[in-house]
Amino acid sequence: AFAQAQSAKSAGKVRPRHDQVLLTTSRAERMERRDSNESPLPSRLSVGDYVKLRRLDATTGMIEEILPRQTALTRKDAGSTSKKVIQQTMLANLDQVVLVFATTQPEPHFGMLDRYLTICESAEIHPIICLNKIDLPHEERIEQEAALYRSLGYTVIWTSTHTREGIEQLRSLLKDHTSLFSGPSGVGKSSLVNTIESGMALRTGLISDATGKGKHTTTGSQLYPLSGGGWLADSAGIRALAAWNIAPEDLGACFVEFRPYLGECLYSDCLHVEEEGCAIRQAVDDGIINQRRYTSYVRILSGEER
Repeated sequence: AFAQAQSAKSAGKVRPRHDQVLLTTSRAERMERRDSNESPLPSRLSVGDYVKLRRLDATTGMIEEILPRQTALTRKDAGSTSKKVIQQTMLANLDQVVLVFATTQPEPHFGMLDRYLTICESAEIHPIICLNKIDLPHEERIEQEAALYRSLGYTVIWTSTHTREGIEQLRSLLKDHTSLFSGPSGVGKSSLVNTIESGMALRTGLISDATGKGKHTTTGSQLYPLSGGGWLADSAGIRALAAWNIAPEDLGACFVEFRPYLGECLYSDCLHVEEEGCAIRQAVDDGIINQRRYTSYVRILSGEER
């Protein structure tokens, strides 16, 4: 759980609040330190980090150390260029990611879901696939895709904030875990959070008539305690996502259905695209590995972000 307070020092979990860092200590005290020129906050401090805090007085403290992270979910920052890639940590020290996609409005992009899954697999963070807005009419292919992901061993749940279908199941999966809600804009992440934990009152938005895509209503990760136990972060909607920090030779292992065939190819450095004697391509041809998933692999390997 949360780190123990020792004499004048405490450790806590970082939550952002405007220009301040809010630390939750073992005694539930709120310790703040404003960003200033005299004592700048560490540049790599992220939501979810555990820190050691030196108490200055009854209400303020100073960060002395960022404790080692157990896990972190990162992405390429929007400010990155072809010459410089900037890493953005979406959440540190999390147990699982709830990947929220709508069954419709906006239409689900399963290629993006595959990108999320590769990032989770690479970071060894448990993913939960949440297909939201199940109360709305949707295409049969959505059911087929859900069955595919279940066959690969992923947890897939169906939810609706209107009928409350799947809400209790989702709430039980969040209990006593640190979880991040992530996914495209407009899929209903904030509405789900508000339904799961009444009183949070996160902003919710509509779908853009011009683009058919969601509008941003969350601007950054925020970490909230859950009344039933655990922590929950809601992140801003994502329209592009790259598995930027996964080496090409490691990408295949991030596709769980590829793993039985890794090492079976004719060439040890096979990237499973054009090489002769590729066991994975043969499995695709034989119908063992799903063709759409394989196409996702090729697109991720090529650096596509959408």
